[in-house]
Amino acid sequence: MTGMPARLPANPSDRTPVTRPGPVPAAQAGFYVSVRTSARMAESALALGPFPDRDAAHAHVPLVRAFVAARHRGGEWWRFSVARVTARPGGALPAGTLNDLIPQARDGLAA
Repeated sequence: MTGMPARLPANPSDRTPVTRPGPVPAAQAGFYVSVRTSARMAESALALGPFPDRDAAHAHVPLVRAFVAARHRGGEWWRFSVARVTARPGGALPAGTLNDLIPQARDGLAA
């Protein structure tokens, strides 16, 4: 360390008061079934969601896996997982790309 160390004022009332930011509003978050097509291309998508909790999204992974495998050659080898997404302040959560194509999943989606 170079130079003189900083000195605190002898009288505590002479110190600059610390101001803390106000409370930050909680951002809206949702859980999605995410699909990654391959490690090389590193393309991933939010396939289905948002769901209110991780367990609800995880319960829909087999449904998305079967849907993709039936329609895309090699789709059963893709990576299916659950991702948490937080909305930007004042913004809404995005809809999953397969929400309209898989009607069986609509009952579990968050409002």
